[in-house]
Amino acid sequence: MSRFLSSGRDRCAGALLVSALAAFALAAPGLAQPEYGRLAVGILSPDAFVGRPVMVSAVQDGRIVTQYEVNLSKAPNKAHVTLDRLAPGTADVRVEGDGLVTEVKRGVQVFAGRDGLLQFVVQPGEGVHTVEYAIGGLAREEVAARLMKLEAAVSGLEARLVKP
Repeated sequence: MSRFLSSGRDRCAGALLVSALAAFALAAPGLAQPEYGRLAVGILSPDAFVGRPVMVSAVQDGRIVTQYEVNLSKAPNKAHVTLDRLAPGTADVRVEGDGLVTEVKRGVQVFAGRDGLLQFVVQPGEGVHTVEYAIGGLAREEVAARLMKLEAAVSGLEARLVKP
């Protein structure tokens, strides 16, 4: 009788081990994927501005999340910079420098584990030139994301208020 119980326990433990390994194997690919995205930025400028520095910034949720300064290069060699470790979602990218029109691209999508590419052409002058992508098309997704954040915040407040 004890041999039967022992083999039953062994089978149960073996089944648990196989289940745990299967769950880990299924979860591992999700864990291995990067949770950030990157944007490679190329900047073409007039020859008169070669060697001048420009600031390249990524803005998400109203704040600068990454920023690099790069010197402008002579065409056809463009200045390049990679904005890395960007959270998935929507970003605005700015290129600004002394004596140049500030270039802004709004609504750029950042995807986890993927690289994106943006091209900027800067011109001499003042002011700001803005290009907006997916105007109105992302409104539903943005509202849904904000609603999820709001619901999480309310749940957190409720949990604190319910404590005895």
